[in-house]
Amino acid sequence: MENLQLENGFMRIANEIVDELFKLPLNSTDQKVIWCVLRYTFGFNRKSHRLSASFIAQWSNCDLRSVKRALRKLQENKIIICMNSEKKGVTAELMFNKNVRQWLITSDKNDTSDGIDTSDKNDTAPVTELTPELVTELTPKKLQKETTNIKTKYCDDFFEKVWRTYPRKLGKSAVTQKAKKELYEAGEEVVLEAVNSYIAEIQENGTAERYIMYGSTFFNSRWRDYVKEPEPRVEVTAEEPEEKPIDLWSEG
Repeated sequence: MENLQLENGFMRIANEIVDELFKLPLNSTDQKVIWCVLRYTFGFNRKSHRLSASFIAQWSNCDLRSVKRALRKLQENKIIICMNSEKKGVTAELMFNKNVRQWLITSDKNDTSDGIDTSDKNDTAPVTELTPELVTELTPKKLQKETTNIKTKYCDDFFEKVWRTYPRKLGKSAVTQKAKKELYEAGEEVVLEAVNSYIAEIQENGTAERYIMYGSTFFNSRWRDYVKEPEPRVEVTAEEPEEKPIDLWSEG
């Protein structure tokens, strides 16, 4: 554990999701179950993965009964989703629900911050396996739609940020979703560089406001004209001395 490197694997997760997770009134077992699901989905760049309760219990060093209870609770509150809900007798394929607005978590009086179960110690009621009927409404088509909605929101939020920097705020509604996606993929540094380059050109030429491009014109296509091309890499190689033929027949 001494040489921990990103090259050995890492997990990408939005900061907002982490913020929301730590606001939830969950005990330590609930949290460990969530992070196990995240580790074996996001950690391998996949949306879902088959994880048994016994595996999660072993990975998290938690009691199996507590893990099953936590899984049921997280499903009921739409934080963890079971993808193969209609299949019986198979390992549950679990997915973390990134749409925090769908979470239904409420404060549980039996949960404490240190994860100690304060419920009736004599409770011997059987703990059922994951309840598939809780998530039957999330079909692959709906899942794809939800993913698309999340990506669209990221693009919209990014566009709002760069729009505020543009000098002539006209035509905002005419900026296409495709253009917003391309701006998002280009990245903040590149797009702001283009905006600043155009602003510098306006100031240098003394361009009147009525001749400044509408925001829609700039962000739909023209911003690329103001992105500096990377300087070509010049490889310097040492010139080899020219070899002169040796005249074996010369005198002296």
